[in-house]
Amino acid sequence: MARFQKYLVKFVLVLCISLLSVFLVFSPVQAEDATIVKVPVVLDGRELLEIGPLGKVTAQERAEFITSTLESALADSIERGKPPEVKIVRSNQNVVLKVDSRPLLEIPQDNLNSMHSEMQQQIWQEQLQQGLEQSWRERTPAYTRWAIKMLTIAFVTTLLLQGGLVLLFRYILRRKIKNPQRRWHSLQLLVLLLLQVGVWATFINYGIQLFPITRGWFYEIFQLLDSTFNARMFQLGEESISLNRILAIAITVVALWVGVGWFVSILKSRLLPLTEAEASHQGTIAFFVEYGLLSVGTLLILNAGGVDFQSLAILLGALGIGIGFGLQNIVKDFICGLILIVARPIKVGELVQVGEFQGLVQRIGARTTDISNIERYIITIPNSRFIEGEVLNWNRSGITRVKAYVKIPYGTDIDFVYKVLLGAAQVEHPDILRHPPPKVKFREYVEDGLQFRVVAFIRDPLKQPKVRTHLYNQIERYLRKYGVEVPRPQQDLHLKDLDPELYAWVRSQTPVEYRPLPQEIPTIEPPSSKEEYDWEAISSTMRGEHGVCIKDRRFQFKLFKKVFLGSEAVEWLMINERATREEAIMMGELMLQQGIIHHIFDEHNFKDEPLFYRFYNDEVEVSLSTNSNMEEIDSE
Repeated sequence: MARFQKYLVKFVLVLCISLLSVFLVFSPVQAEDATIVKVPVVLDGRELLEIGPLGKVTAQERAEFITSTLESALADSIERGKPPEVKIVRSNQNVVLKVDSRPLLEIPQDNLNSMHSEMQQQIWQEQLQQGLEQSWRERTPAYTRWAIKMLTIAFVTTLLLQGGLVLLFRYILRRKIKNPQRRWHSLQLLVLLLLQVGVWATFINYGIQLFPITRGWFYEIFQLLDSTFNARMFQLGEESISLNRILAIAITVVALWVGVGWFVSILKSRLLPLTEAEASHQGTIAFFVEYGLLSVGTLLILNAGGVDFQSLAILLGALGIGIGFGLQNIVKDFICGLILIVARPIKVGELVQVGEFQGLVQRIGARTTDISNIERYIITIPNSRFIEGEVLNWNRSGITRVKAYVKIPYGTDIDFVYKVLLGAAQVEHPDILRHPPPKVKFREYVEDGLQFRVVAFIRDPLKQPKVRTHLYNQIERYLRKYGVEVPRPQQDLHLKDLDPELYAWVRSQTPVEYRPLPQEIPTIEPPSSKEEYDWEAISSTMRGEHGVCIKDRRFQFKLFKKVFLGSEAVEWLMINERATREEAIMMGELMLQQGIIHHIFDEHNFKDEPLFYRFYNDEVEVSLSTNSNMEEIDSE
């Protein structure tokens, strides 16, 4: 259900972005040198009507004259305590709209005898009268008191909504911290943050629209932004390209990228596995589908945005000439930066090594990438080195080996040392994974002993020094506890070639060392090593109070009792058994082979998918409950 909700939210988000961008792309662009046919008459931030030019007087000049006349009449009417009145005055030569005996608008003579002109006069009179009455009413003390009261109510309501959203945000944030593997919480936090911004924006817009002064200021700012975004920036062919259209094309491309990524993820997880092709072939198909859809979609978006490809080709040709005169390295790094951003072979926060430099990726820019090494200074590396050279990524596999080396004197029991070192490596530590388990290997013969290697596995490569120190501490403690010596550097002095008299004198000066007779050394039992998989303990914990979610679930109008999802079991094993995702899936497969769990229809192996599985112990309980229900029905 959570995965379906996530897909639904993504689909709605992509659809909304696409509709918004299409609206912006096909919105009319106002050229700077184009003749404006009509201009609105605005009073207190409200458009009352639109007028055109008359003779040599432009539409803008007529609109400014009407607006100033209305504001003057409105100011006089406030002192009278009565709203101004708009009248139609006819004469033999023309028809004029007047407001309190002030000439306001002259009707062209060409339209005096038409029925349309009569209707237009009445419409203009009504619109102007309604606008004046509303502006007059908004300037009265009663309206001001009412507006302040409504603004206070809206503010209190906004605070209550914000308080509820903040509490919900903190609740989901705590759930995310407890369960960081669930990405659905991040999407919920983003939606809540957008809701908080939307609530405040709605309150601010409501407060602005309540008062005529703020509404007028807001209208002027909006018109300024509208003229800025719709002004022509440059010409491509016969189309005028504005900032509004550029932003719309960019938003549409982003929506295309999100939608294609969502489709390709479904293709790789749902459709391509049904072909049973090799994983490399599936990746190649997904790659070509993704970039093919992106290329075709981008061309269609540019075409819909009015981009003339012939003019664009000329522009790209001129840019290519400039690149040929010395910008090859910059362009190469820029293209490699795009590859790093799109293909993401490395990510911010990962531990990488490029040549002799090793550190954490801090920033991936358009031309360079910054990494921070262990000395805490920043190294800036060109992006081309990440694409053309070899890059060691410690985070990409999801698992890191921590190695510790130990030397043991010759003659020591190897099997005994193996058990001691394995017991030291299996001491519980929050960063060491249980699956795969720690391992001990006899490596080689060295000059002063036998060398063993102890290996433990962790998720975070940045914790290697901490875990290595833990391993050496436990190894030292266990070697001392079980009496295993560590060889010390030795130097032997051979006196065979000395003069016999000198040799006899040296022997006489050396004190006699009396060594006790060898005694039988008591046998020490080695530490017991843990089994890699204690299936009885694992299964009982999974079925316990803090285990995997086992409950009755419905699918296709059918109820399945005491089942759990394979994806939930994988996440539980990763958290509670400290296993990697691959190891958790393998543990599920082993539990299925051991006869501990099974698919409800026995149609699937264990998979990290929302498939229903059940413990065989729960299967017996379900069968007993079903039989008892049948017996009750028969008795009735």
